[in-house]
Amino acid sequence: MDNPYKTLGLAEDATQAEIKKAYRNLAKLHHPDLNPGKKASEDKFKEISQAYELIGTPEAKKKFDEGEVQKKQEQQQRESFYRTQQGAGRYSQSFGDGFSEEDFFSNLFRSAQQQQEATPRKGQDQIYDLSISFKDAVLGVEKELTLANGKTLAVKIPGGIETGKKLRFSQMGSPGSKGGPAGDAYVRIHVEALSGFRSSGDTIETEIPISFYEGLLGGEIEAPTIDGNVLLTIPPGSSTGTRLRIKGKGVVNKASRGDQIVTLKVLLPKKPSPELQAAVKECEKNFPFNPREAL
Repeated sequence: MDNPYKTLGLAEDATQAEIKKAYRNLAKLHHPDLNPGKKASEDKFKEISQAYELIGTPEAKKKFDEGEVQKKQEQQQRESFYRTQQGAGRYSQSFGDGFSEEDFFSNLFRSAQQQQEATPRKGQDQIYDLSISFKDAVLGVEKELTLANGKTLAVKIPGGIETGKKLRFSQMGSPGSKGGPAGDAYVRIHVEALSGFRSSGDTIETEIPISFYEGLLGGEIEAPTIDGNVLLTIPPGSSTGTRLRIKGKGVVNKASRGDQIVTLKVLLPKKPSPELQAAVKECEKNFPFNPREAL
């Protein structure tokens, strides 16, 4: 900004008394309440207020004179100070024959606070946590939730929702003040884990162990789904990592329902009997197989 001494019409060796007197006279002349609708007066009042802030006290004057002004801090202070001047309607009570700087600023802050208190305000938003089962998250469900005000909220949860997702309910939060609207209610979902199942998009993924014989010969096994067990056909020659699809047993989406993917895992006995080992060795002699030959 311009030199504050120049803005207040003072020499740079002006005393604190001279600075204060010049500021008071200019403040009376350019205050927005005495010049309604005049942008030039508002700008001038802001300028002289900023100038007084820089040199209006011995400490501030010393810092300015020695070039130690912290621009960022003073800019924040100037903006905060000027905001308290806008709309202040108590000028005639603040400046009179018995002018009091303390009364002037006290009235300005009081006026700003009264305006703020009279402004309609939206109520605070409220956040509620709701835990649901894995199955409910997959298929969708409707739950009832009791709000802080005692009212009951019907929460319709869509299929495929994930932990951390929030559902918004407009104006179901805290009431507003001074005629303002109520806040919103947010329901934050937590999906409980289900052992052996996980979702990925509209697909449910599971892993099923099978025996060496089932993998070699194929056959039918019972596979768990969230709707209950179903028969799953294992093709002959299935190895660990083979993926099979069960249609229509996945996550519900807007148009339809996804599938369930079953990954097979061939398991062997941890302690095979000598008889089993002997039988396998005999079988290996007759039907040799080396899976690494294809690598």
